[in-house]
Amino acid sequence: MSDDKVSDNHPPSWEGRRLRVSGDEAMLREAIGHACDYRGDVTIHLNNGEQVIGYVFDRQEDIPQPYVKIFLANQSEASLVKYQDIDELEFSGEDTAFGRSWEDWADKWQKPQVN
Repeated sequence: MSDDKVSDNHPPSWEGRRLRVSGDEAMLREAIGHACDYRGDVTIHLNNGEQVIGYVFDRQEDIPQPYVKIFLANQSEASLVKYQDIDELEFSGEDTAFGRSWEDWADKWQKPQVN
């Protein structure tokens, strides 16, 4: 992997990272948290060898069988993936929000517009 540091103003992107989380509940929960914050597609590698690719947007952790919600391409309804079925998380899609922050947006819109 290339150097993750882009500038002192922005934390490194998760884009391109792949985390093996099977068997490590703490790591899985942390990785799912990053996946929910990520603004790109995530590939979830399942224990059975299959993959689920889409936009992770929610999770339910404090229930007997925790799961993550993911929007898959070309499907109007979200799918659920149980934590127990997850082997690896791969931040496979472009991180569309990387390098952009609330402060950058606010600075842009506070500057006078020239016509």
